[in-house]
Parts: sequence; C-alpha cells; structure tokens
Amino acid sequence: MTMMHILLILCFCLSVVSSTISPCAKWNTTGVTIAGTGEAGNSSVQIDSAKGLFIHKERNELYVADFSNDRVQRFLLNDPSKIGMTVASGIKNPMKVYVDDDISGPIVYVSLRFLNRVEKWINGATQGVQVGGECQLCSGVSIDKEKNVYMSESNRHRVVQWSPRTNMTTVVAGKTDTNGSTSDLLNHPQGIYVNRDGSVIYVADMWNSRIQNWTQASREGTTVAGSSQGTEGHDPETLDYPNDVIVDDETNVVYVIDTSNHRVQRWKPFASEGDTIVGDRGAGNATNQLNKPVDLGFDMKGNLYVMDMENNRVQVYELIDNRPCSLESAASSSMFGLVE
Repeated sequence: MTMMHILLILCFCLSVVSSTISPCAKWNTTGVTIAGTGEAGNSSVQIDSAKGLFIHKERNELYVADFSNDRVQRFLLNDPSKIGMTVASGIKNPMKVYVDDDISGPIVYVSLRFLNRVEKWINGATQGVQVGGECQLCSGVSIDKEKNVYMSESNRHRVVQWSPRTNMTTVVAGKTDTNGSTSDLLNHPQGIYVNRDGSVIYVADMWNSRIQNWTQASREGTTVAGSSQGTEGHDPETLDYPNDVIVDDETNVVYVIDTSNHRVQRWKPFASEGDTIVGDRGAGNATNQLNKPVDLGFDMKGNLYVMDMENNRVQVYELIDNRPCSLESAASSSMFGLVE
C-alpha cells in the first residue's frame, strides 16, 4: 500500500460527510413504478422499450428516451398521475437523453441510434437540430460546462467530443473502427458519464463488460468496474453487458447498470468488486426484480431511478440509510489497487 493510496482513502472517507449520497448508503430494494405501466404502449402514461433516462434534479423532472415510440417524454416526479408530456417527437429510436439549461429553459440532447446523430431540442421546439457530425449507431450523450457534446459511437468503438465553438470533433476514448479489450480500445461503447469540466470520461464498454475511465488527453483507459480483461460474469468482481454508468463527482463512487445481470452495482474507489444495491434476483417483473435495466439516475434526495427496459417502466428506490462510511469500512472495501 503506497502513501498515495492511503491519502486517497482518507480523502474518500472525509468527503463522505459532505456528500449528498454516502458511498455506504442503502436503498429500499423494493421499487415503486414512477413512469410506465409495465405494459408496452404509446399512451401518455406508457413507454415502449425505453432505453434512457435523465433526472433534472433542480426541476424535479424525469426525461425518458422512449425508444419504440420515437419520442422523449417528460414526467413530473411530484405528479401522482404519472402522465408524460412529449418534449421531442418524430425522432427515430432515441437511445440516451441529457438535459441542460439555458435562459429559455431546459434543452434536451438526444442520441438517435439509427439516424446516426445527436439532436438538440430547445424548450418548446417542434423539431430538433443536429449537433456535431455523424455518430454511427449513436448511443451515449453527455455535455460539459463549456457545452461540448460527447457522443459514443457504438459501431466505431469510440467516444468523440464535439466543440460548438470550433465545430471540430475529437476522439476522446477508444480508437476509430478498432475494437478490442486492451486498455486503449473499446468494444461497442454505450452510456457515458462526463464530469462538468470534461476532464474525466467514464464509458460503459458494453461488449467488454467493464467500465473504463479516460482522463483528458489520455490514450488509454483504466478499468474502474468489471474485469479489465473484458470477461463477463455474475460474481461481484464482474459485470455482464453494462449499459450505462453514473459517477458521484465528490466521492468517485461508480454506479453501474449491469444489464444482463439485472442489477445495479456500486463500485467504490480502488475496489476489486462491486456490491449490489438493487436487483440481482433474476429477470422478472416483481417489485424487487428488474428485467434488462439500461439506465439510472438520482434525484436531489438521493433516491435511485432505474430504466427497467423489458418491463416498460421506471422504478424508483428510496434512499433509506445515508450514514457515512467509517474509515474501517471504507478501507476494507478498497483493495488498495486497480481492478484486475
């Protein structure tokens, strides 16, 4: 154990006190349906094979990329009617959605898988505007504070950044048209998480069953969840076709949608294995089960939202224990090394 690891663990423990969500938090493992009915449909209360969600914390709103209905729906989290309002329509197979703000209100960015692009929808718009260039089999989308747009191109095994100031596109993770499981490669990347200053990118490297961390200007990624060798599995050390990832910028805790294992996993810094926070009870539609979950998010209270794709619903899991970690528990959960 190096001095650097000791300092990082101490910082990790100390940061827990001020974090909204403790790295040792617990959620109710029984979910409540907040959007969708459990049956596929195109009414205002239904969704169909939805692939993405975004929680706008300040506005207390849920946005859903309603894949088979070719629309993005907005749900008010405090509205018991669970009626969705369409904010982007006539789009083909939306995958992931990210919501930013400007003076006119929320701006929706949505990746369109088979139209090979990302579109920007301003508040009240009747059609979207393409941002950046072609994005082949476009999946993940994210924005940093400079309004740079990040997109994962599943078919080209890379993540790119498009700058609105220069209109230039730059590869920031992976190698163009080259797949593999070495640290410099990706294989059909899906969801992405980018911190606000754009210095760190987390990639759900789906076909490698791992989460990769790419820092700015890096030529290689570091595995922060799953097997660095690209091996799928069901045990705590592995993942199976993870579809998305979200990261707590204060604690660097990584939350993963472990799609083919029907669960949500939490990986603490330097951990060699994850712990299950919801799911992992086999595929099913019971309130404590998931069936091919594909996205996740948190609200201001730390409640967890999961896009339960095959069940055509969004489940919310209440945060029930947010006590900080002790130094002992944080150290024991960390193996003082990178994921192997």
